[in-house]
Order: sequence, then C-alpha cells, then structure tokens
Amino acid sequence: MDWLLEPARMQFCERTLDGPIKHPADTWTNIGPLVAGIFILIYANRPLERLLGVAAIWTGLASGYFHASNTILGETLDLSGMFMFILSIAALQQHRSDPNQPGQRMLIAIVLVGSLILTVLSSFSTAFASPMFAVIVVIVVARGLYDSMLTRWAYAMVITFLIAWGFWWLDFMHIVCHPDNHILTGHGLWHLLNGVVFWCAFRHYQSTMPDPATELAEDQQQGD
Repeated sequence: MDWLLEPARMQFCERTLDGPIKHPADTWTNIGPLVAGIFILIYANRPLERLLGVAAIWTGLASGYFHASNTILGETLDLSGMFMFILSIAALQQHRSDPNQPGQRMLIAIVLVGSLILTVLSSFSTAFASPMFAVIVVIVVARGLYDSMLTRWAYAMVITFLIAWGFWWLDFMHIVCHPDNHILTGHGLWHLLNGVVFWCAFRHYQSTMPDPATELAEDQQQGD
C-alpha cells in the first residue's frame, strides 16, 4: 500500500513545495465547496439535498488533502468527490422526475456505490477520470434540457461550471501558468467556482422539487 503515498500522477501548474502543504494555493481554495456544503446542509429539506451538501463537503476535504499531500491517495479521494457530486445531481434529476421510483434511500445508495466504482476504475488510469466525468456531465445536462425545467439557477450553474472547467484545463495544460504563484492559481479558481456551482445546483433543484410536505402526504396515501 506504500504506492498510495507516492507523488500524485496528476500535476497542475503550482510548483510543489517542501513541508506539510505541497500546493498552498490549490489547498486553501477548497474552502469554496466546504462553505457551499455547509450552507446546503443548513437549508436542505430532503435526504437527496443533504447528500449534495455532503458531496460538496467531501469534495472540499478530499481535494484539500490531495493538494496538501500531493499523493496518489489524495488524488483518488479527490476523484471520488467529483463523481459523488455529479451523481448526486443525476439522483436529484431522477427524484424530481419520479419521486417514488426508485426512492431517495435507493438513489443515495446508487450514488455512493456508483461513486466508489467510478473512483476505482479511474484510479487505474487518470486518463479515464476526466472523460468519464465529462460523459456523465453531458448526460446530466442533456436530461436537464429534456426535462425543460430550467431556472435562472440552472443557467448560473452550467455557465459557472463551464468557466470553472476552462480554468481547470488552462492550468492543467500549463497554458496560463505561474508555478511560483502560491496564492491563487487557475486550478484554485476551479475550486472556488465549484462552491458556486454546488450552491446553484442546490437552489435549482430545491426550487423545482415538490414541497416536502406534499411528498410526505403522497407517500402516506400510497401506504394506506
């Protein structure tokens, strides 16, 4: 298991430093998802919304550890946060489409198991990580367009995500790169903007879901 503590395979622009925090700028900026996750948990009304909040917090913690440690273990945990986030969005879409099939508990289980499987698959080769994530993103966006339940929060979510992902690629490809900048990098902007993406996603689905009291009444009627 010593290989898990070897240097991460994915290296971004920021130069690796000695000491406990290898990439300071790419570490502290994970405050974005953390803050978003806390606020989502405060305002969430249903289990799947709380799952999105947990996904945001886990993404922030895992990514923070990844960039602080610069290890394969951190890299793998970071990937799990990415997949948990997008699968949580897909689960919210399904629940909004049909609140009783397959049910929130089952959807939560699917998200957790799916995130684990995708993380394991991508850990064999990071070349698969971003393409797999991109495929799921495309599916989620396509279904959102098909459902025709777009709000201003949905547009804000997609636009912010695309901008953030642009910064990710510019940093990763070293197109816009200042290695000795340990305050704010392109990858750090990806982290901060992801906090906005999480919040917009939460507000979009919360605003298009049925009232929780109505859902409870319907569940009780079906149980009678």
